[in-house]
Amino acid sequence: MSEFFTTENIAFALQVLMIIVSLFIVFHEKNFTIIILISVFSLIAATLYTMNQAPDVAIAEVAIGAAIIPLIYVISISRQREFIVLDKSRHGFIDPNEELEGVVYEVLTRFVDTYDLKLNVCCDIEGSEEDLTNQLNVDLIISYDPIKDHYTLKGKASSTLMSKLSRMTSGHPNISVVVFKGGDSID
Repeated sequence: MSEFFTTENIAFALQVLMIIVSLFIVFHEKNFTIIILISVFSLIAATLYTMNQAPDVAIAEVAIGAAIIPLIYVISISRQREFIVLDKSRHGFIDPNEELEGVVYEVLTRFVDTYDLKLNVCCDIEGSEEDLTNQLNVDLIISYDPIKDHYTLKGKASSTLMSKLSRMTSGHPNISVVVFKGGDSID
């Protein structure tokens, strides 16, 4: 029995486990599960480093790969739970209990439900579109042309949410998505 648990066999089993974990990381869809799998991958790598007489590298792997990097991912993902929309077509105060109506809000409601976000709609914030999206972290700006009965949704080109929203609105002839050059994506 002890012949089976040699250092070489344990190292081989850990390497196979690393391959399996890495495949789960690539193909899994839940973000928080992926973060846990990244930590597991780092812990397995740290064990292999220790087995190969590299304890300093193992300690760095545990600290960075299993602790700091997953923490950064958790903070980033949890921060992007709210989809902030500036509706320039409305004037005045939006009651938080008000049921927002119209085709654009049906699309936005479906969008935030699909991506597990909270829709936060505000109006009458002044400033350039670039400043609103970069400094105030507005994700989307809605404008409406009543003559053409057409909505324009504007956001940063670097936003992954904008590309997803663009795909979702492609079947609506009276909604167009416009992206403009912005700063770094904070999605």
